[in-house]
Amino acid sequence: MSNMLLDLLSTNAVITLIICAFITYLAKWIATKDGQKFKVYEGYAITAIKAAEKAIPDDSANKGINRLDFALKTFLVQYEKVTGVKASEADVAKIESWISTIHSALETAGTL
Repeated sequence: MSNMLLDLLSTNAVITLIICAFITYLAKWIATKDGQKFKVYEGYAITAIKAAEKAIPDDSANKGINRLDFALKTFLVQYEKVTGVKASEADVAKIESWISTIHSALETAGTL
């Protein structure tokens, strides 16, 4: 029974459903008041994303992860400098997802 359940959970359809549910949750979170607390720092996020695009070459290994890491670290430095508060682990996870969302929007708009 457990093998059948594991086989079902590892199918592409189920994985896609889980990812879609997470993206829906993220979109709703960004639209909430809690998600809006980072909205005022969106300029820093865009700058960090564009800096990561320039700093990490297209032909490097793991460029996506490295660019996200670079953008996250760059954003956190500015965020902590402006607010004077070190971001909690929960906030860092939210910011990381938010940066990914902004990156996708920039890519879709063709500004990267």
